[in-house]
Amino acid sequence: MNNRRAAKAERKQTEKTVKRVTQDLYLVDYRNEYYLDELLEYGVSSIAGLVAFTAKKFNLGKKTLALGDEKGAGCTTFESYTEDGDHILARNFDFRHASCFVVWTHPKNGYASMGVVDNNFMGYGQKYMKVGKRNVHRVLLAPYCCVDGMNDQGLSIAVLQIKAAATKQTDKSKKDITTTAMIRGVLDTCKNVEEAVEFIKSYNMRDSLFTNYHYQIIDKSGRSVVVEYINNDIHVYEKGSKKYPVAGSVYENDGLKSQYVSNFCITSDKAGFKAVEHGQDRIEAVKRVLREKNEILSEMDAMTLLSHVRLNYKPVQYPWMVIALWSAVYNVNAGTLKIAANMDYSKVFTFSIDKPREILKTESVENSPYEPVEWDH
Repeated sequence: MNNRRAAKAERKQTEKTVKRVTQDLYLVDYRNEYYLDELLEYGVSSIAGLVAFTAKKFNLGKKTLALGDEKGAGCTTFESYTEDGDHILARNFDFRHASCFVVWTHPKNGYASMGVVDNNFMGYGQKYMKVGKRNVHRVLLAPYCCVDGMNDQGLSIAVLQIKAAATKQTDKSKKDITTTAMIRGVLDTCKNVEEAVEFIKSYNMRDSLFTNYHYQIIDKSGRSVVVEYINNDIHVYEKGSKKYPVAGSVYENDGLKSQYVSNFCITSDKAGFKAVEHGQDRIEAVKRVLREKNEILSEMDAMTLLSHVRLNYKPVQYPWMVIALWSAVYNVNAGTLKIAANMDYSKVFTFSIDKPREILKTESVENSPYEPVEWDH
């Protein structure tokens, strides 16, 4: 009974910390325990396992949790630098139309962070669904649903889909981990790129939702890596690094220091690995702008470029739109996030890791210099 009372109190506390900014953007200052140490100790190999673990730890009883399926994906990330020398990671998350959550977490034995969640994953896929007593328990999943984020040590990570067979590593000496649980582990326990790569290498990757992924990770020292899995083998790329040698046409002889990635493989020698790849045209547009600006972009410059390369189309096989659910610019030196939800670039909100749910500034993308383009998808 005490456990049930505690769980009920946690749900009430979570409900109190949820704030709706627009019809498409929610904020939650997540103060509950989410038992990452236990999850990492035992390992998790599937979405079902992650949901079961969370439901048990929160003593949800008959209340059900589920993580949604996603089809029709496309994302873009790139790094750059501001005039002040701050390192930024810009990202579009292109998926099925939904609202999103910005989530602040405060683990007792880890680093504070903020990240963004596609509300389809937590059952808030309907654009106008409200958070209330009947469904607030779903928000308890939020820390394990972030697909990009940044911690207070100046580390930022974003995941992008590759349409290929899911990674299923089977090293018996390692624990299993799923895609978004890995992101949570990186944000909570790693302070730089080096630690993030070592963390990722120490687990068996068990990709979620029957597809493949790769990741871009940056830190405030200026380092950036791309991590991907080909035929269940991990590949790590960092330009100019002897430890992580570069091997991929998009980073060879491009005249740029910045890294960038979309929905195609960096690895050039795929050894029979089959993938349906797209996004090369978006990356060419990103590279062109980086060259023109000598890789110096303000945060709003980066947001404007994201507004240019976002997807917005109706898939033939599905009855929904694929759009940029959000465009985000993480400044890992300043600890801030600029975000525009559901392609509303007239409302670009700025948030800080240190000030949960507080809107520091609202700006807009005006007079974009880029012509509209219908991108491959």
